[in-house]
Amino acid sequence: MAYTIVSELRHPDTYTSYLILQAVQVIPERAKVVYVNKKYFYNYTFDVRRYSRKSGYQINIESTLKHQWTNNVSIHISFYEYLHNEYRRSFIEFNYKYCDLLKYEKYFTPALLTYGITCPLPPGTYRFSNMTVPMENFPNVFPFEKARVDIENFAANESMLQLQLYASFKNKISRN
Repeated sequence: MAYTIVSELRHPDTYTSYLILQAVQVIPERAKVVYVNKKYFYNYTFDVRRYSRKSGYQINIESTLKHQWTNNVSIHISFYEYLHNEYRRSFIEFNYKYCDLLKYEKYFTPALLTYGITCPLPPGTYRFSNMTVPMENFPNVFPFEKARVDIENFAANESMLQLQLYASFKNKISRN
């Protein structure tokens, strides 16, 4: 978990310092495959599992690509805040071409790079087992507690894939 010093408090009588540390924890809860274009994918699965009561949630993805991915594939990621019993679109969005995503995106891509993903990505079967959201580069505070993350892939203005990931965000503050 990534911690960042937010402020330092000094007690006026004892001259004792207290450091306040703040971090955010991302907890994926469930996943849903909304649409898969059979022209681009074969046998796409996307799920979230918890292997024991005390373990964290793990993301699992398995698929077979039928075509090579380069910057011809666009990835659009939108966050929807859970507010008043519905998910409402928020201001957080990411739009990348595939190779640019691997180069410049710093929040979610490090988890994918540990599996040897490259650009270009050749056709074949890919399995990402027991992935977690890396916390090293994640913002220290997140603006809402529950969210749905919509992930859409496009090639030549044609929809390839639509996924939804439901997650909770816990902002943690501890005093040392």
